[in-house]
Amino acid sequence: MSTRPPSSFLLKNGLTLLCVDQSKKIAADRWSVCVKIDVTIPVEKKWFDNNPVDDENFRQIKVALGEAVVFQKKIERHFISDGNKAQILKEIWDNAMDMGMKYLSRDDFAAKYILKVFGDHQGSH
Repeated sequence: MSTRPPSSFLLKNGLTLLCVDQSKKIAADRWSVCVKIDVTIPVEKKWFDNNPVDDENFRQIKVALGEAVVFQKKIERHFISDGNKAQILKEIWDNAMDMGMKYLSRDDFAAKYILKVFGDHQGSH
Protein backbone atom coordinates (compact mmCIF):
# COMPACT_ATOMS: atom_id res chain seq x y z
CA MET A 1 0.00 0.00 0.00
CA SER A 2 1.06 3.60 0.56
CA THR A 3 4.69 4.45 1.14
CA ARG A 4 4.48 8.06 2.24
CA PRO A 5 2.93 9.12 5.57
CA PRO A 6 -0.04 11.51 5.46
CA SER A 7 0.96 15.16 5.50
CA SER A 8 -1.03 18.19 6.49
CA PHE A 9 -0.29 21.78 5.61
CA LEU A 10 -1.82 24.95 6.99
CA LEU A 11 -2.96 27.12 4.09
CA LYS A 12 -2.76 30.93 4.20
CA ASN A 13 -6.57 31.15 4.47
CA GLY A 14 -6.52 29.12 7.70
CA LEU A 15 -7.72 25.82 6.21
CA THR A 16 -5.68 22.63 6.42
CA LEU A 17 -4.72 20.60 3.35
CA LEU A 18 -4.34 16.88 4.05
CA CYS A 19 -2.49 14.72 1.51
CA VAL A 20 -2.62 10.94 1.75
CA ASP A 21 -0.70 8.50 -0.42
CA GLN A 22 -3.21 5.82 -1.45
CA SER A 23 -0.94 4.05 -3.93
CA LYS A 24 -1.33 0.31 -4.28
CA LYS A 25 0.32 -2.50 -6.16
CA ILE A 26 -1.93 -3.81 -8.94
CA ALA A 27 0.37 -6.41 -10.54
CA ALA A 28 3.77 -7.97 -9.93
CA ASP A 29 5.69 -4.82 -10.86
CA ARG A 30 2.90 -2.29 -11.51
CA TRP A 31 1.29 0.32 -9.31
CA SER A 32 -1.73 2.53 -9.22
CA VAL A 33 -0.16 5.71 -7.84
CA CYS A 34 -2.74 7.87 -6.08
CA VAL A 35 -2.68 10.91 -3.80
CA LYS A 36 -5.92 11.95 -2.08
CA ILE A 37 -6.35 15.58 -1.07
CA ASP A 38 -8.85 16.65 1.60
CA VAL A 39 -9.65 20.12 2.86
CA THR A 40 -12.31 20.28 5.59
CA ILE A 41 -14.13 23.60 5.54
CA PRO A 42 -16.18 24.57 8.59
CA VAL A 43 -19.48 26.13 7.52
CA GLU A 44 -18.95 29.51 9.20
CA LYS A 45 -20.14 33.01 8.42
CA LYS A 46 -16.55 34.36 8.48
CA TRP A 47 -15.88 32.90 5.01
CA PHE A 48 -18.47 35.26 3.53
CA ASP A 49 -16.87 38.56 4.52
CA ASN A 50 -16.01 39.26 0.87
CA ASN A 51 -18.92 37.27 -0.59
CA PRO A 52 -21.84 38.59 1.44
CA VAL A 53 -24.59 36.16 2.37
CA ASP A 54 -27.44 37.46 4.48
CA ASP A 55 -28.31 35.79 7.78
CA GLU A 56 -31.32 33.88 6.41
CA ASN A 57 -29.38 32.48 3.46
CA PHE A 58 -26.52 31.49 5.77
CA ARG A 59 -28.99 29.76 8.11
CA GLN A 60 -30.33 27.77 5.14
CA ILE A 61 -26.80 26.83 4.10
CA LYS A 62 -25.94 25.69 7.62
CA VAL A 63 -29.13 23.64 7.97
CA ALA A 64 -28.55 21.98 4.59
CA LEU A 65 -24.82 21.30 4.92
CA GLY A 66 -24.21 20.91 8.64
CA GLU A 67 -21.03 21.87 10.44
CA ALA A 68 -18.52 21.29 7.63
CA VAL A 69 -18.02 20.37 4.00
CA VAL A 70 -15.01 18.53 2.62
CA PHE A 71 -13.25 19.31 -0.65
CA GLN A 72 -11.73 16.08 -1.97
CA LYS A 73 -9.65 15.32 -5.00
CA LYS A 74 -7.73 12.26 -6.09
CA ILE A 75 -4.81 12.49 -8.46
CA GLU A 76 -4.02 9.12 -9.99
CA ARG A 77 -1.70 7.47 -12.49
CA HIS A 78 -2.22 3.82 -13.40
CA PHE A 79 0.03 0.95 -14.42
CA ILE A 80 3.25 2.59 -13.21
CA SER A 81 6.35 0.40 -13.04
CA ASP A 82 8.23 -0.18 -9.78
CA GLY A 83 11.14 1.80 -11.21
CA ASN A 84 9.02 4.87 -12.00
CA LYS A 85 6.76 4.83 -8.95
CA ALA A 86 8.84 7.11 -6.70
CA GLN A 87 9.23 9.78 -9.40
CA ILE A 88 5.54 9.69 -10.37
CA LEU A 89 4.51 9.87 -6.71
CA LYS A 90 6.78 12.89 -6.21
CA GLU A 91 5.30 14.62 -9.27
CA ILE A 92 1.74 13.99 -8.08
CA TRP A 93 2.62 15.12 -4.54
CA ASP A 94 4.27 18.29 -5.89
CA ASN A 95 1.21 19.00 -8.09
CA ALA A 96 -1.06 18.57 -5.07
CA MET A 97 1.03 21.03 -3.07
CA ASP A 98 1.03 23.48 -5.96
CA MET A 99 -2.76 23.27 -6.24
CA GLY A 100 -3.01 23.80 -2.49
CA MET A 101 -0.87 26.89 -2.57
CA LYS A 102 -2.44 28.45 -5.67
CA TYR A 103 -6.11 27.48 -5.53
CA LEU A 104 -7.15 26.01 -2.19
CA SER A 105 -5.43 28.73 -0.15
CA ARG A 106 -7.24 31.61 -1.88
CA ASP A 107 -9.23 33.84 0.46
CA ASP A 108 -12.45 33.19 -1.47
CA PHE A 109 -12.03 29.40 -1.84
CA ALA A 110 -14.03 28.42 1.27
CA ALA A 111 -17.03 30.65 0.47
CA LYS A 112 -17.13 29.59 -3.17
CA TYR A 113 -16.85 25.91 -2.33
CA ILE A 114 -19.53 26.10 0.37
CA LEU A 115 -21.85 27.86 -2.11
CA LYS A 116 -21.07 25.24 -4.76
CA VAL A 117 -21.88 22.36 -2.40
CA PHE A 118 -25.05 24.16 -1.30
CA GLY A 119 -26.09 24.70 -4.92
CA ASP A 120 -25.46 21.04 -5.69
CA HIS A 121 -27.47 20.09 -2.61
CA GLN A 122 -30.36 22.32 -3.64
CA GLY A 123 -30.29 20.89 -7.16
CA SER A 124 -30.58 17.35 -5.83
CA HIS A 125 -33.70 18.16 -3.80
